[in-house]
Amino acid sequence: MPIPFKRAIGAAALGLACVTAQADNPIIKDRFSADPAAIVHDGKVYLYVGHDEATVDGNFFVLREWNIYSSTDLESWTLEGAVPRTIFDWAEHDSAWASQAVEHDGKFYWYTTVRMPVPENGEGKGGYTTAVAVSDNPVTGWTDPLGKPLVDPNETEAAPHMLEHDHTWDDIDPSVFIDDDGQAYLYWGNSHLYYAKLAGDMISFAGDIHKVDIEGIPGPFTEAPWVHEKNGKYYLTFAMNYPEELAYAMSDSPTGPWVYKGLLMDVLEDSGTSHQAILEFEGEDYFIYHTSALPTGGNYRRSVSMEHLRYNADGTIKKLTPTASGITHSAQALQGHVDTDEYLRYGEGSEVGAAELNAQDHWQFKWHVKPLIQVPGKTTVSLQPETRMGYYVSVNDGAASIVEHDGRETFANSATFEQVAGLADADSVSLRTLDGSAYLILADGTLSVASPATAAERKAATFSVLVAE
Repeated sequence: MPIPFKRAIGAAALGLACVTAQADNPIIKDRFSADPAAIVHDGKVYLYVGHDEATVDGNFFVLREWNIYSSTDLESWTLEGAVPRTIFDWAEHDSAWASQAVEHDGKFYWYTTVRMPVPENGEGKGGYTTAVAVSDNPVTGWTDPLGKPLVDPNETEAAPHMLEHDHTWDDIDPSVFIDDDGQAYLYWGNSHLYYAKLAGDMISFAGDIHKVDIEGIPGPFTEAPWVHEKNGKYYLTFAMNYPEELAYAMSDSPTGPWVYKGLLMDVLEDSGTSHQAILEFEGEDYFIYHTSALPTGGNYRRSVSMEHLRYNADGTIKKLTPTASGITHSAQALQGHVDTDEYLRYGEGSEVGAAELNAQDHWQFKWHVKPLIQVPGKTTVSLQPETRMGYYVSVNDGAASIVEHDGRETFANSATFEQVAGLADADSVSLRTLDGSAYLILADGTLSVASPATAAERKAATFSVLVAE
């Protein structure tokens, strides 16, 4: 396997690479967002997300509204509108959970998750369930045509572990798919996976609700079904186990049978849930998902991100790695001066050190370079491990380590460095703390922080830059 990097030209490469585009991951940065879904209409992508509003120490989901963003290039995203859960006046609580919209015959249909109260007569259970809204516009004008759930939680068989509660949650996470023959299908579920054909009005079912089994699945189906078609093959992607992994199955029909094919994405750092959407835009395929990468993020404060989706020649899907660079940036590697074999490397913990670059674990040498703080007249950079979004090289008490961004300005200062010409080679770079007192030094397998006093130390404080191909 070849080393997936090429050498950058000139000392400015590190700084320039961090300002070439806007939408590194997460793509939504103005607020917390989760459970993405997307459609294309009139050349514009509309992104539907839940708005996480739980406090930092919150212990459950708080979603009072859905947010709708748009983009014409997948780099710049505009908040078009916010739709409150209260468009369904029969629902209750902060339950604007996962949703998906679709355009059909000039109208837009938005299938959402909300919570239905326990029936007033006490007969049956309440539950998180599927509702539908309709509009002539992808952003505004949403109304509730039914005045009740599309799926009554008392009409499906909840998993046994839900039955001890007043509310069930097996009827969540709706996903709508329209086949080439015009037939629309709705898929949904937690613990149990269901589907039904939609009638021509798109707000009622044309037949029975079916419970779905996935042949060969190595763990329990959890939630987040999403169905799409590519080159005559049908794909069912979903969350499996808990903490959740994203996996997929394939079929020759939207009604199955579905055969498990493999994992799409491993468990995310700091987020127990995972939820995906598939988007095709201008001939390219994309995978949209959520992480906890924004400062102070977590299980109930998530953030939507995006990667390229790639298929193998046989139609199977290549496994994805969540990245900080996303679809718009190139990751970089930092070599401890050109005549050494040591490259800056991270792992799973807080330690950051050096090792010989190799293709086998090349991800651990990839860094997303973008400044947390911009200083007029200076080129600043911050070093984020490519596969550990929200974590940075930070300097504290004279030591360098990998630390999660806690949202404070003091952290941003500790994780931002001024890029200057290399102390031992003007065509390379050196990274100095913002107060100018010390430099990052890579030597003997470790990254330290000091003020170089000798020629050897100045050399150890000088880096060459490689860019991921």
